[in-house]
Amino acid sequence: MIASESNSQTIKNQNDYSAPPVVEIKPDTFKEFGVTRVDDYFWLKEKTNPKVIDYLKAENTYCETVMQHTKDLQETLFKEMKARIKEDDQTVPQLNNGYYYYSRTEKDKQYPVYCRKKGSVNDPEEIIFDVNEMAKGKPAFLFHEYEVSENNNMAAYLYNTSGSYASYNLKVKNLVSGIDLEFKIENVQSFTWANNNTTLFYVIGNKSLRPYRLYCHQFDGTGNDKLICEETDELFNLEVDKSKTKDFIYIKSGSFTSSEVYIIPADKPLSEPKLFLLRQKDVEYDIEHHKSKIFVKYKDNLNKNSMIYEAPLTGYENI
Repeated sequence: MIASESNSQTIKNQNDYSAPPVVEIKPDTFKEFGVTRVDDYFWLKEKTNPKVIDYLKAENTYCETVMQHTKDLQETLFKEMKARIKEDDQTVPQLNNGYYYYSRTEKDKQYPVYCRKKGSVNDPEEIIFDVNEMAKGKPAFLFHEYEVSENNNMAAYLYNTSGSYASYNLKVKNLVSGIDLEFKIENVQSFTWANNNTTLFYVIGNKSLRPYRLYCHQFDGTGNDKLICEETDELFNLEVDKSKTKDFIYIKSGSFTSSEVYIIPADKPLSEPKLFLLRQKDVEYDIEHHKSKIFVKYKDNLNKNSMIYEAPLTGYENI
């Protein structure tokens, strides 16, 4: 046997360990597109199933046993890699609507702190989100992104405590009081504010986590959330976004090979969405509004690497 340099324990051969855990086979049959397939391990997707949890715990225990002789080496490598990271760091402040936004990290803390300063980088700091505080007592915590309303008073943000990178909770924080509103939407994948500061658009996922429905919520108490549109094609994903000019709300639907965009004026969020260009097979496009023109990124079978076109602002009923 070979002696470990970092531990008095010896490196064992595979047959020195007990047998690894074996997952139970439970065949599931699926019939789609005229094809029948069998998945022996589809049942492992049941996250709350005690048998799934027990199996994962057994896998973890086995891994710890097999890797036990590398504990000292793991600690050495961790300390070396950590020493190469600047823990107390800060991003470059970016000016947006009168505020300089940035994030910073602190030594020995796991999560960033999101901040802003009004008017000048020399003005007092305002902490928007201290993710370290938000994550306390949680088994897992992912802070995905946030967006501030046009009046600078509200911040909508996405997070989860499950560790999933495909499904988040949407909440809104009052930046004046520092308190979250009594508002929470689950399984959200994208969102954006309208310019009236009271309308929030968001897209939710279906059971398979495909983003497919766009809603808008009114914070003026005028009623329930309104369904704006639904993407029924299983090959397409829905996304909501805002133009860089902040003049339009984009409703984007795309597959791997085609796409289309609908537009809503950000100042008139209850307007009917207008189609920019109808989806076509093997045609992908995206748009970006400019004060004097529209830029169109266009890709088809003749333009595999995409082309950038300029389109005038006039002559389009949807603009």
